[in-house]
Amino acid sequence: MNDAAFKKQPNRPGSAPFPRPLLEVGSWIDEILIRICVALQLTPTQYRAVESHYSAVSKWLSAPGSVLARVHQEIYSQGSLRIGTTVRPWRREEYDLDLVLWLDLNGSVDPAYVLDTVEGRLREHGTYAPMVERKNRCVRLKFAGQFHLDILPARPDERFGGTHVLVPDRAAASWKESNPKGYASWFENRGLLAVAAADKRLAASVEPLPLPEETRDKNALQLVVQLLKRWRDVRFLQTPDLAPISIVLTTLAGQHYSGEARPFEALREIVAKVNASIPQCGRLIVLNPANPLEDLSERWDGEPDAYEAFVRSMSELSHQLRAISETVSIPGSTREIERVFGAEPVQKALRSHALALEERRSAGATAVTGAGVLTTTGLPGTVPVARHTFYGA
Repeated sequence: MNDAAFKKQPNRPGSAPFPRPLLEVGSWIDEILIRICVALQLTPTQYRAVESHYSAVSKWLSAPGSVLARVHQEIYSQGSLRIGTTVRPWRREEYDLDLVLWLDLNGSVDPAYVLDTVEGRLREHGTYAPMVERKNRCVRLKFAGQFHLDILPARPDERFGGTHVLVPDRAAASWKESNPKGYASWFENRGLLAVAAADKRLAASVEPLPLPEETRDKNALQLVVQLLKRWRDVRFLQTPDLAPISIVLTTLAGQHYSGEARPFEALREIVAKVNASIPQCGRLIVLNPANPLEDLSERWDGEPDAYEAFVRSMSELSHQLRAISETVSIPGSTREIERVFGAEPVQKALRSHALALEERRSAGATAVTGAGVLTTTGLPGTVPVARHTFYGA
């Protein structure tokens, strides 16, 4: 991805275009954060690989002759790919993607049997067989050097109906509450701060992947989640087993987002509110907003060290964000931003920002603010920058 991500794009239904004035008059920090998210996007090649494997796996699971084809099923994406918050892996080759295999089953079916059946079907495929890995609630396919595709079986939750589902838990030998579609709708509504979302029904048994969004088309909440994921990867590089999982960070961001238009302001407010919500006694409980019976943070019950690390790291992040905002020089802010998000995406963002400024300057559309930051002309307190001709005045 490059600066083309900022070109005007027609908005897709349901997308929340980031306010265009931000890229013209917004703060330097906001622009760099947006460009960091550009650097975090999946490449077109990576997305095409995801789309191809998603389609092939879906067809194999639902093909005639499969034991799974005997029951009505629907296949759809969930998690970061569905809500537009996927980030490229950092210092590791593979990233995680999720697929839900909805099966029209009743409560008499043993959850371990369902997991075994899905695993067995995948092992019947010559290519997939050596890639299969058994997990507690899903079956994983490891596409080496690319990504992990976690296939989560699900059945209707007859108690609540709608998009509520139950998913198998091998260790507990029971079905657990969930609602991937409802969660995605909740997150979209939080990002848009909409009153309600339209009911989106499947048009076919295999739902196509959402189109990849340009960073220009993402709302502030989506950008914040991407930034939090990269912060997590940097902060817990040496202790990855203690890192908070993505669904917890995503849910906390959605719960504490208040409609801020600019990513840095949204990030600071969300982190401050998360810290304020941490109880003095016991632990923070993060429930699925689309199904309050699902505790997304239940892992912390058995891993108190991970919870303590989360509490410490969120406090640290709050101090780091304050340092970024209070640093008066661009080099100083850059160093602070690199400490939070890593040098690589920040340097890519700076190079992209410099190229964009050069294009604006060449077009005679840049000015200098009182703080010495380049922006667009025509704004109060700015001085136009003369266009360089490189052959004298």
